[in-house]
Amino acid sequence: MRIILPTFAKINLTLRVISKRPDGYHNIVSTFLKIPSGDILLVSESTAGIDIVNSDTPIKGENIVLKALRTAREAGFKFPYLNVMVHKMVPPGSGLGAGSGNAAAILLLIGAEKVAAKVGADVPFLCSDLDMAVVTGIGDQIAPAKKDMATPHGVIVIPDWQTDTKSAYAELDELGFGVDTLLARTEMRDMYHANAGKKVGMLPNDFSKVLLKQHPKYNEIFSLFEKAGANAWSITGSGSAAFGVFNTVPKLLKWPNYVKNILYF
Repeated sequence: MRIILPTFAKINLTLRVISKRPDGYHNIVSTFLKIPSGDILLVSESTAGIDIVNSDTPIKGENIVLKALRTAREAGFKFPYLNVMVHKMVPPGSGLGAGSGNAAAILLLIGAEKVAAKVGADVPFLCSDLDMAVVTGIGDQIAPAKKDMATPHGVIVIPDWQTDTKSAYAELDELGFGVDTLLARTEMRDMYHANAGKKVGMLPNDFSKVLLKQHPKYNEIFSLFEKAGANAWSITGSGSAAFGVFNTVPKLLKWPNYVKNILYF
């Protein structure tokens, strides 16, 4: 028997990095939005006596799905050995947490979501039943967004460059952190206003100051969002994907040839 699992990703509608922790992780304040990723896991029972995970997209290091299975077993969860094939639609290095969504899907399948925080920073949210949340700590502290805030929709653009999260944080560490938790939470009202139809422009993401310097083409993407009628736009996570928030999802736009994938949410 084979199980077909659709998985989710996320957008950081807002993202502030507050401080670096002694353990090397970073404290953040962010508004997370859950979106379908298009990634699919094909899961069957393994006859090899071990968990086997393969992907149709090359991945550096240990696949996070295999890490999730290993972490669950180390925590004492009992389940059959699995054979998992990961079909990727979202490329690695897009800042959408699609890999974390793959891990969340497998943890939910085996009932081991309690170990989510040990697998990855975005995994707890993607294991939750929330569509939108205020996420703090290293990504492990999750609270529902405002009850009267409707789920936004819009367009995600994935360019042909990728971003290494570790390197992006290293550059941000050198630049320093200028926003405290209170201000970061106050800034979230801009997302609320954008969702209510008010034009607010660029939403806060601390990685923007690093990424715009590396890739000035983001300015062209933002300009296209604005011309198409977006209320707000920004980069998600540490990049590379950018998004625009609209009152109504725009019709197909003509994008530059460096744009490789478009997702609607």
